[in-house]
Amino acid sequence: KVRGLCEKEVPADRVVLRINFSGQDNELTALRATMDRNEQAVIALLKNAGFSDEEIKYTSARFNDRYDSYYSSNIRFRYNANQTINVFTDKMDVVSELEKKIDAELLKQDIISSSYSSYEYHGLNDIKPSMIAESLENARTAADEFAKNSHSRIGKMRTASQGYFEVEDLDENTPQVKKVRVVTTVEYYLK
Repeated sequence: KVRGLCEKEVPADRVVLRINFSGQDNELTALRATMDRNEQAVIALLKNAGFSDEEIKYTSARFNDRYDSYYSSNIRFRYNANQTINVFTDKMDVVSELEKKIDAELLKQDIISSSYSSYEYHGLNDIKPSMIAESLENARTAADEFAKNSHSRIGKMRTASQGYFEVEDLDENTPQVKKVRVVTTVEYYLK
């Protein structure tokens, strides 16, 4: 039994940008108005950056009455709200530029936000055949070396199994580059 490894570095082809923002107030209607204003400001920023309505996905704000979980004398604001707006796009360069400034831009409008991106790779089916072929070739090379060292020859393939494909960030600093990996296990007859 031998294993053949194939690894490739590929650029991500899709990114999800998540923008979280929150608000607090003692009046629920005032907080609702603040969250509506903040949502519109975030959407305007995203549209100005070049994202379409189809790329922007909204979630409803979640409101909490903090009196339910705290002693009323220990909190300054009774109501708390959180909301997330997501952008699903293939515009990597636009997201990369926006990531550098979005939280600061929103802070200028009195919106406290946190944003982060997750990069994805959806082109796996395009590279699978060549990666499987390369992993099989690498397994054959390992088998040839094993046979040579044992003064044998490689016969026909007895069994083969393909592991699953792993897609991971290249490293923690470059999530926009993915490492795709597959291992194939092959058993040959020896002569």
